[in-house]
Amino acid sequence: MFTTLNVPEFSISKFETQLTAHNDRNFYKTHVDNQYPVNTRVITYVYYFYQEPKAFTGGNLRIYDSKIQGKYYSKADTFKTIEPENNSIVFFFSSYLHEVLPVSCPSQAFADSRFTINGWIHRTN
Repeated sequence: MFTTLNVPEFSISKFETQLTAHNDRNFYKTHVDNQYPVNTRVITYVYYFYQEPKAFTGGNLRIYDSKIQGKYYSKADTFKTIEPENNSIVFFFSSYLHEVLPVSCPSQAFADSRFTINGWIHRTN
């Protein structure tokens, strides 16, 4: 992961993890993952899983190309959109602005949701 992201290796202090389910009309607005009080988050990861056949559409992860303004990243006009692919993982910098686009899940059944294990890799202070 360090090599792929072209990041110098760092001492990892902890891994933080959460389970998320997005169902019909759920989304997550544009944000970054490493503002105070979690400013030691360096890398964000998203592992996708869902039952097949897939019963939802949408829920794409949009990662904005970021530019530095002052000491903060700001959203550029360009971005990458990643479609949730079952049993796949995505890594990116926690400082990059990103969002989850709306999910359409006609059945509204919990089992038909877009599931992820989201996590953050923290550096040692």
